[in-house]
Amino acid sequence: MANKTTTPSSSEGLAEAEKVTVTIDGREVAVPRGSLVVDAASSLGIHIPIYCAHPKLDPVAVCRMCLVRVGKMPRLQPACATVVSDGMVVTTQSPEVAKVREGMLEFLLLNHPLDCPVCDRGGECDLQDFAVRYGPQTSRFPITQKSHAAKAVVLSDKIELDQERCILCWRCTRYYDEITGEKELVLVRRGIDTVIDSFNGEPLTSDFQGNLPEVCPVGALTHRQYRFQARPWDLQRTKGICPECSYGCNINIDARDFEIKRFASRDNPQVEDMWLCDRGRYSVEKWSHGSRVRHPLIRAGGEVREVGVDEAVAEAARQLGEVLRLHGGGAIGVIGSPMLTNEELWLLQRLARETLDCHNCDHQLDELGNVSADEHSLGIAEIEDCETVVVLGAEPEANTPVLTLRLHKAQLRRGVEVRRVEHDASPASLGIKGKRLVGVIADEVHRAYAADMADALASGNTLVKRLTVTRGVNGRGAKDMGMLPTQGPGYSRVTGGKDGRQILHAASAGAIKALLLVGAETVLRGAGILAEKALAKVDVIIAIEPRAGIVANAASVVIPGHTYFEKRGSVTNVEGRVQRVSPALPPATAAPQETRVLAMLAAALGATGWGTGDPFEVNTMLSQAIDAYRGAGNGGRALWKRQGEPR
Repeated sequence: MANKTTTPSSSEGLAEAEKVTVTIDGREVAVPRGSLVVDAASSLGIHIPIYCAHPKLDPVAVCRMCLVRVGKMPRLQPACATVVSDGMVVTTQSPEVAKVREGMLEFLLLNHPLDCPVCDRGGECDLQDFAVRYGPQTSRFPITQKSHAAKAVVLSDKIELDQERCILCWRCTRYYDEITGEKELVLVRRGIDTVIDSFNGEPLTSDFQGNLPEVCPVGALTHRQYRFQARPWDLQRTKGICPECSYGCNINIDARDFEIKRFASRDNPQVEDMWLCDRGRYSVEKWSHGSRVRHPLIRAGGEVREVGVDEAVAEAARQLGEVLRLHGGGAIGVIGSPMLTNEELWLLQRLARETLDCHNCDHQLDELGNVSADEHSLGIAEIEDCETVVVLGAEPEANTPVLTLRLHKAQLRRGVEVRRVEHDASPASLGIKGKRLVGVIADEVHRAYAADMADALASGNTLVKRLTVTRGVNGRGAKDMGMLPTQGPGYSRVTGGKDGRQILHAASAGAIKALLLVGAETVLRGAGILAEKALAKVDVIIAIEPRAGIVANAASVVIPGHTYFEKRGSVTNVEGRVQRVSPALPPATAAPQETRVLAMLAAALGATGWGTGDPFEVNTMLSQAIDAYRGAGNGGRALWKRQGEPR
């Protein structure tokens, strides 16, 4: 066989040169230079038990469970902290290694309480699993001589600590040191008396403490909200996207008996990097409770009739058609919500503009002005590639808390300079010159300041990218879909109409004769008395709502909607990443999903070419209409050409 050249002439050759070949348990594998033994073994499907190591934390090799034989080294080496070298030979399954693992587990179990039946980690605990797979069959230590520590220590309103269960892997303290930088948990006392506790016994205050039970490999740190709620084998798990903000954190949704019991992290390195904020993680309860709209209703002459979906759609079409015939499309207002899927938003704006000849459509109350794709050009993971990131005000991190962790990681791991300044800070005062890539992050309210900052910093070879933090889980998708009064799908210019607040003012004054509201309850609640006046004034209100409230109670036609976790479709996060959502709960109504209802309503109004309204079918249609979404696929970013770039 010909020798490979030492100076690669292509990217493929360079990739080969950056790999080393190791042999693990008689099997050869090529892995990137600098890899750890445990990762090389994992690539071969070889399992090495570990407690202290974590994919997002630096190795410390304190638990000693991962000791393996490496070549002719005199002692066993920790697989989690040993870097591979070319020609290395590793043995993970020898009698010598098995004996060491058994001994380490015996030590860990000496004082560990036998309370698996009541431990919330029972069934998903590494100590349980490894004890069965690698541990001794019996203990040589009398059960009556176990040392005891504090149990059920309340660290905060969210987290509980059982010091007896702790195996001192240090994951929790390292999480605070490396991921949040807050240092709220520490090791106290010494020797056999060493335990984990909060610093100075103070309650935890971090906005990210909910990650602690997931970092903990045993049942020492647990969620108080989830305490005694379920066992893992009782839960139905669905992949989803956190609904609390526009950051787009990937989550696992665990449900039991038609209720969501918990949100668990689901690692997406491009977005949340497996960390969740407490606001999102503990928002579980509101999604399983509340008064629901279960049947279509028609209100007329002071009476309320329960009808079928077909009759409700026909009556809604009749009422909207009558207003359109008598007053024109300008007398109709359409308000959606950033909680709707891309498919629902695209159909809703299409129904407004094409079928109802209505340009009064919005997904929120306040005017945004000219929105462009340029203000979303900075990706979340790209923050780590910047030399400097300028954050305008406290709002971006308050609205998307996990952004704080990404900024901390960029500082700690990549040396990125993070400048947190006031909204109207002078660019000249920042002293940012000669940088290759600069990021500017702001919220929607302060978009203009961010634009001015970006223009001032972009000079010479400096490339400036912006990230505007939108409101609502699919606020970015609503803009991309054209659910705005002055912009259509893909930020195309359209005939201007009224924004959400202007629609309500016009309705209160009698200029708007009909309202089509889809999932707009939370949006209208933000308008307070103005919304109540508008709803009281307008006679024709067509509402597709999942929950009872001011909208459903005032509507002339009500069609049951679906909550976020009952839908199928896609949502777009703040950076433009298009991510799928699937039903995690069975629907509380027999009514079809909103996309199908909107298609039925369009057909009843005489529109053609809408199809059945199946979410997958609608997704195909919107992808054909918006080039950026065709390229994004599932999980990719919808990217537009920056201004000045060739198309």
